[in-house]
Amino acid sequence: MTFETTGSGPAPSTQSGDVLLKIENLVKHFPVKSSKLITREREFVHAVEDVSLEVRQGETLGLVGETGCGKSTLARCVARLYPVTGGKIFFDGRDITSLSPRKMRPLRRDIQMIFQDPYGSLNPRRRVGSIIGDPFAIHRTAKGEDRKSKVQHLMEMVGLNPEHYNRFPAEFSGGQRQRIGVARALAFSPKLIICDEPVSALDVSIQAQILNLLSDLQRELGLTYIFIAHDLSVVRHVSNRVAVMYLGRIAEQAPSEEMWNHPRHPYTDALLSAVPLPDPDHAQQRERIILAGDVPSPIHPPSGCRFHPRCPKARQTCVSTEPELITRLGDDAGHIAACHFPVEDGEDISLSTPAIAEDQRVVESGLIAGA
Repeated sequence: MTFETTGSGPAPSTQSGDVLLKIENLVKHFPVKSSKLITREREFVHAVEDVSLEVRQGETLGLVGETGCGKSTLARCVARLYPVTGGKIFFDGRDITSLSPRKMRPLRRDIQMIFQDPYGSLNPRRRVGSIIGDPFAIHRTAKGEDRKSKVQHLMEMVGLNPEHYNRFPAEFSGGQRQRIGVARALAFSPKLIICDEPVSALDVSIQAQILNLLSDLQRELGLTYIFIAHDLSVVRHVSNRVAVMYLGRIAEQAPSEEMWNHPRHPYTDALLSAVPLPDPDHAQQRERIILAGDVPSPIHPPSGCRFHPRCPKARQTCVSTEPELITRLGDDAGHIAACHFPVEDGEDISLSTPAIAEDQRVVESGLIAGA
């Protein structure tokens, strides 16, 4: 999938800029309800496990991974919609991990979300003017004609007709509804906007329009984005840096083009192999990597590297030891991967048949899928 842009892609990287958001060893577990009357041990879904990230002012951090890997949960923890189980969240130099709702309320102006479903995130019984004007009403910053004027200005900013102020969401198309969500998020010119798969429910042509809109707004207003998506071509288009998640952990993190051209984690390599290419000749020459088996249960995640049951390069070390996020194979400090045996440039990986390594493999134990 390719996108035509009105600008020149994502905003320039701001590696020297100030850190706006810092996440340290974030953990989020959800308790599992048991059907048993008496349970000795309570089980938990390990949605996010020991995640550390930094987001600098003015940049876009792409967050990718399979469904259920913890992307949206991480985003909701950052926005303080979910309480965290462990770790720290620092926003603009302030620890917001345990702030009370009253103390967190002023910061809501600076941290906003654009949700995935433009149909479900808008109240169908309310008019668009009231929906976009909610932030002004909640924070008591404008009312009456002043609020109406601000709302219509926001509608114009995102490409909506201000005269449609009194229409209901059902009178708008899917792309227009997502623009309404963008307008609502922009009410107080927030410092950070979390885009939780904002284009996945839209047609391809409409996706390009929304992506161009977000890019233009970032340049005009100096916005910072966390952009969550499944489509790596979309993430490449909008992001300065990309973090890949697998089963609640960060598997790899790198500048966007560096990640695209030199993936180091086998999971990242598999994801990139599934991205459609516009050139049919290149598409035919490239071998598709098929991941073996299903994603393990987050209630009982695998020991060691969580990807090892599906990885062709897995060895005994991968089963027993969790790899650290460190720089691999001479990459710059911005490219880190959590893998004991990272992918080398030009290496061909086949996930249909587990690789034979010199180390003692755990094929007999059944820990490696497809063995």
